[in-house]
Amino acid sequence: MKPPIRHIIAVVVTVLITVTNAFAQQPSESKYETTFDVEKKETTVRLLPVKLSGENDKYHSLHMSPSFKYPGEVPTKPEIIDFELQTVVRGRLRTDLYVLFVVDGERIFLSSNRWAVKRPVPGRVWVGERLVFRMPYETLLKLAAAKKLEIKMDAVIFPISEEHIKLIRKFAEKIKTLPTVRLSNTPRVCGGSFLQ
Repeated sequence: MKPPIRHIIAVVVTVLITVTNAFAQQPSESKYETTFDVEKKETTVRLLPVKLSGENDKYHSLHMSPSFKYPGEVPTKPEIIDFELQTVVRGRLRTDLYVLFVVDGERIFLSSNRWAVKRPVPGRVWVGERLVFRMPYETLLKLAAAKKLEIKMDAVIFPISEEHIKLIRKFAEKIKTLPTVRLSNTPRVCGGSFLQ
């Protein structure tokens, strides 16, 4: 006897939701990726995407993935952080999206690069968007020290939880321990990955 089509659809939807949730990190976790670009002779350290919010107005989800780069393989403190936000939007993207970081009431506007990601959720006509904000290191420290943090995308406000602020704080603290300038042009062998 064949199972009704609605049971098959329910099973498929359940599996997709489970797989999607498995890939999004939980706030208490923090996983980092360190990569070295041989051609550019540059190392990138990235906090793997962490889900900040689920459904909120036209947004299906919001993730953050801050990163920074340094020349060569010897870690040095960056002046600029690439603070990436990844969204999934039901419907169309706005060409004139205005994004603010609101830190304890202080509104911070940063320039950004953005691009669309087609069909980030299989089977949906939704659009993804990646926004990379050029964030001075001092601004990252403000986010890390915040008692209240929000990300405002036009009229939609995303309150950032204490757990997520702690992840930003941990990321900033790891950077704080790096030397400000390179001591030598000779690369040193570093054991393991940065930010373990």
